[in-house]
Amino acid sequence: MHTKQFLSPADVAGELDISTSTVLRLIHSGDLPAIAVSARIYRIPVATFEMYKAGTLTRPAIAPLGGPRPRPVIGRGERLPAAPHRPLARAR
Repeated sequence: MHTKQFLSPADVAGELDISTSTVLRLIHSGDLPAIAVSARIYRIPVATFEMYKAGTLTRPAIAPLGGPRPRPVIGRGERLPAAPHRPLARAR
């Protein structure tokens, strides 16, 4: 049993007897969920790792987005009101 809440990729690699780059490949492919602490640092929750080892970890279903909704366009197809006709003032 682990006392830490999160494991580094090196910790996971040591327990699975694989290389750290293989763990990172699993993270990037989505097979092993992890939290990105920064651009290059990942942490794997212990509960997730235990489920991965037991083979009970399933990928979450991705909800379909359906694309962006069309934005309403105000005034499309409407005519502008006619402006009252006023003669232009002449410069003197």
